[in-house]
Order: sequence, then structure tokens, then C-alpha cells
Amino acid sequence: MSSDNATIFGKKILVGLTYLDKQGQVVRKLQIHGLITRLESNNTLYFDRADGEGEFSIPFEGELEPAECDAVYTLSSTGEKIENVHFVSSWTIHPPQNKNNFINLAAAMILSLYKRIRKKT
Repeated sequence: MSSDNATIFGKKILVGLTYLDKQGQVVRKLQIHGLITRLESNNTLYFDRADGEGEFSIPFEGELEPAECDAVYTLSSTGEKIENVHFVSSWTIHPPQNKNNFINLAAAMILSLYKRIRKKT
């Protein structure tokens, strides 16, 4: 479904994340949801997590998968029931191929967190 950027703001999104180890085995699954707040020019979609843990972002390429009409989703980790979901998105996260990629990723995450904290103060 093509998403008109102006109509996605304030809509509820449910995101499923599956983390794999180097052998391709699932090591963690996470489901989070919240209201879409903004879209950055670098094709990053942001939403405020409903659990109060702050903002979360996912890549955005101009389309979002619509949720099933009137569906009630149950989070596997908490059993929480989620209703009135407008969009769903699933991602599989693979580990870095080598140590340097991991270090670069960690450094980028720390820098991003630092910038966010500085903005708030």
C-alpha cells in the first residue's frame, strides 16, 4: 500500500523485530507499537512507543503494510492486546559480518543517543 505521508502521522503501527545470530538462529523477538510522529528525509519513520520507552525508528521506503481490518494483535512477550492498528511492519536483524561493523554500529548508536540527550537538555 502506498502511504501518503500526510495521512500516516498519528496512526498506530505495530513493528515486529526478529534478531538472528551468526548461524541464522532466532535469538530474540520483540514487538513494539505506537503512534507515528514523523518522517525524516533519509527515509526513516519514527513513532513514539506506547510502552513509554521513547521514540523508535524503522526504515521507510514510501509504503507501509496495512493492518488487518478490526484485528486484535496479541504481543507474544507480554500478552498485551493491541487494537486499532493501522499499519504493521516486520524486520529481521542480522548480526554484523565482522567486528569492525559491530564497532561502527555501536558508535553510531551511542552518537545518536548522545545527540538525543543533548537536544532534551
